[in-house]
Amino acid sequence: MKLFLTLLLCSSLALAAPYTESNPPLLPDARLTPGDVLTTDAKLVCVSGYAGSKRNVKQSLKNAVYKAYGIQKHQAGDWEIDHLISLELGGSNAQGNLWPQSFVTQPLNAHVKDKLEDALHKLVCDGKLPLSEAQSAIALNWTGAYLKYVGPLPAGAKVLLPGQAASSLDAPGSNASSTPPVPSAPTPSSASSSPPNPDGSCPPSAPVKVSKSGIYHIPGERDYAKTHAQSCFASAQDAEAAGYRAPKR
Repeated sequence: MKLFLTLLLCSSLALAAPYTESNPPLLPDARLTPGDVLTTDAKLVCVSGYAGSKRNVKQSLKNAVYKAYGIQKHQAGDWEIDHLISLELGGSNAQGNLWPQSFVTQPLNAHVKDKLEDALHKLVCDGKLPLSEAQSAIALNWTGAYLKYVGPLPAGAKVLLPGQAASSLDAPGSNASSTPPVPSAPTPSSASSSPPNPDGSCPPSAPVKVSKSGIYHIPGERDYAKTHAQSCFASAQDAEAAGYRAPKR
């Protein structure tokens, strides 16, 4: 089963352009890389060797990801095509879960994100964090997830805003902040929503539940079963686009 997750922290995002070898994206663009999972079963991802057995990204797909981000040149060894939701957290090899990440940007780079992935995997496999929550956190904003689950970002780095590229860190008026950005109050709409079943459950085609308080819940979350849906959406991305938000943990 595949479940699409969102990176959107506000209603609209401007694509940082152009991304280049000297100006790589520090966060993936939500419209190009919304995130995609292959499984939400923690037992599977905690089996030794699981991630290696699922790794299968062909060079042609890597080239397509670079092209989608507008990156024409990249030095060998300085980049990787990274899984937004890592394989060890149940992520898939679909293009919607892939983005070009630099190894050499400072202080934030692919090595730093790797530490977060390992930390989240350990929390999941120790039974301290639901897999769905780990997937949502890293897809939403990996720098914010690092601050929450690992600790302070390295060398005084700050949590990034969507669309930021490496050059924006030195630009006057940079909008990076030491804490994750707070979305403005939502204005819910019924766009793309489906009515719930009489018992408050959602149909299989739209499994994401939105509660009376305007919070959405995805299958596998702690409060999902007991939530009486007021409306239903096909994905978390659709729910956020309609103005609803994920639960705070």
